[in-house]
Amino acid sequence: MQNKKPKILFYSATSYEDPIDESISKKFELLGEIAVLKICAYSSKKDNSHSGLSIFHLYRRPKNRFIRYIKTIYITFFPMRQQFSRADIVIVQDPVLALFVFLSIEFLSEKPKVVVESHGDFIETIALEKTLTFPKGYKFLFGKIASYTLNKADCLRVISSSTREQVNFFTKEKPIVEFPAWIDLNNFLNANYDPHQNTVLFLGSMSERKNPLLILRSLNYLKKKKAFKLALIGPPINAQYLDKLNSYIVNNNLNEHVTIKEEIDQKEVIEYLSKASLLVLPSVSEGLGRVILEAQAVGCPVLVSDAGGMKDLIEDTKTGFIFKNNNFVDLSEKIEYILGNPDLMKEVSTLGRKSLVKFHESDSFLNGYKEIIQEVLR
Repeated sequence: MQNKKPKILFYSATSYEDPIDESISKKFELLGEIAVLKICAYSSKKDNSHSGLSIFHLYRRPKNRFIRYIKTIYITFFPMRQQFSRADIVIVQDPVLALFVFLSIEFLSEKPKVVVESHGDFIETIALEKTLTFPKGYKFLFGKIASYTLNKADCLRVISSSTREQVNFFTKEKPIVEFPAWIDLNNFLNANYDPHQNTVLFLGSMSERKNPLLILRSLNYLKKKKAFKLALIGPPINAQYLDKLNSYIVNNNLNEHVTIKEEIDQKEVIEYLSKASLLVLPSVSEGLGRVILEAQAVGCPVLVSDAGGMKDLIEDTKTGFIFKNNNFVDLSEKIEYILGNPDLMKEVSTLGRKSLVKFHESDSFLNGYKEIIQEVLR
């Protein structure tokens, strides 16, 4: 095994663009230096193709969530079982999906090593993003599943201190490797940062978890003190929550101050970040927050809640700003203070970008997977 690359299968229920976008191709091209890769996930259409040295098995993603669950279980037990048997290592993106992987490989004569990853709060997230009939039932079930899969895995991978803390709640016996999720920052680093005055930006899904309503409440209070513009950008994954945002805007006469736009491509993300005075991410739960890194790469100052792993990326008042989670008063005061201190904003912009460049050059992503391989195949 030491003289050849291990065969790794990445298995997840995420969806990739068709065709595979440049950033994802770069990710697996980089990992191709240390392993022979197969990737199984969803896409807008079924596709079995090669991208560089990687082989993709992409299944058509059903729009209905329940049908998608059933299809994922079927794929795990039948088409993918043979692929599992050919892999040295199977890397599963979340603890819940890992249950079906473990059941699928249970009776294989030669089982692969299994690495279970945690990219965020796998207990609370679904209840914060979807309107569920029995949210407590979901959380109870997911907790039981996670307790089983995390203790059965050969190695665990987390992306932040908060995801490590949650995993440690379920198991303290397994080796854990911590490193951030993949992000290709080259295009962001090449951007020209030229902000418009008092322009606030939110980038993320329109959901209770991401909590953009808190920004609206803060800026509704601040509009009496300072002129501003707010752009809320992201996919409307919860229609009821989006209705709540629109109602708040109308009822508080914020139409002239606020625009809402659905998910945009990377080029437009860079354009918005390049023109924003401040990016605000008020999530009540967050694994890490890749948009923080993207903003820092452009040079846009960031203000984040102290929830989850976001605080791992920020040194308060040095490389960004932090406010108390879900605290309307603290967020309002911080926004007013930041927008009123342009010299501090410039200093934070510069230091944040320097910190990001240092992180970008550290090869933490590749070295993290090298450590995982060494751990499970030693």
